[in-house]
Amino acid sequence: MPDDDEAVSSWEWRRSVTLSAVLVEVARDHGLPLAECLRDTGIEPAQLTTPGMEVTAAQELALIGNIVTRFDDRPGLGLEAGMRTHVTTYGALGLALLSSPTARSAVDLLMRYIRMTTTFARTRHVYQDDTLLLYADDRAVPSRLRGFLLERDVAVLLTNWTAVYHAPAPILGGQVAWGLRPRLQPILDQYGLTATDGAGPHLVVFDTAGFDDPLPQASPLTAALFEEQCADLLRRRGLAKGIAGSVREVLLHRLGGRVSQEDVAAALHMSLRTMRRRLADEGTSYRRLCSETYGNLAEELLTTGLTVEDVAYRMGYSGAPSFSNAFKQWRGVSPGRFARAAAERHGRPI
Repeated sequence: MPDDDEAVSSWEWRRSVTLSAVLVEVARDHGLPLAECLRDTGIEPAQLTTPGMEVTAAQELALIGNIVTRFDDRPGLGLEAGMRTHVTTYGALGLALLSSPTARSAVDLLMRYIRMTTTFARTRHVYQDDTLLLYADDRAVPSRLRGFLLERDVAVLLTNWTAVYHAPAPILGGQVAWGLRPRLQPILDQYGLTATDGAGPHLVVFDTAGFDDPLPQASPLTAALFEEQCADLLRRRGLAKGIAGSVREVLLHRLGGRVSQEDVAAALHMSLRTMRRRLADEGTSYRRLCSETYGNLAEELLTTGLTVEDVAYRMGYSGAPSFSNAFKQWRGVSPGRFARAAAERHGRPI
């Protein structure tokens, strides 16, 4: 795990400066001068008011660091920043979300372009029975900034869902890691939601009833046009990851080993032969990506202290035996043995 300075300096992908402008607006309303907001960030004041400007993720984190430090990590500031970040703040992505045919298609679109939103966490979503499980892993985020960033992300989700769909987000419950649940209590109470403390990553559970109902402002053609703009932005900002990255995203969205190569190729709108050739050009294969993607995810979850049964459930398996067989194929050892070794390394009771 990198220390805080290493984590910040390693994030050089770019983000819309509009997100930083909202942060500066909140800080200045609380009395923080502009010069102090932008100190050592490399962001120039003129950038904040210039359409189309971008900053790096590291610069935005430096700005947030200045705010958190100046106000001694005051609870509630992140919530305020999130409530001021409207869906239209995301530009083309926001317009694509507003014109999506259904809530399900909007969620899937959002997850494809999640790096264009406020979050710095690694996210993934899993459809399970009549629910949607949304995971957010922010362990790579500097620990002193996690509270503010989590507040912002939760406020963005809840306020914008209500604004777009004219109804509260259909959330059944959730888990909050790292002892941060008390910071979210004000907004949880405001929306009548409950959450428990968890080992991580953060988890939100949605009821998917109605996810496939047509939305009143749906415009599939408009959504497709704006999604093209989103894809161009991702490439320009250095966030596109080639065919291998696209395959990994499909694999993470369809957990449990129930997706075939043909399914993945179809999801990427290409033939199986073309997908295999392009993966080979990038020096990898479908089998290797499955092993890396599912194996790495399983290792991360097991390292947090979750039981083998819990990890199997979260990854979409019917039970521990089927998950254990898959894990042995990926890593050559049983998940129980891996978990015990991980616990020893981290000094946890076995």
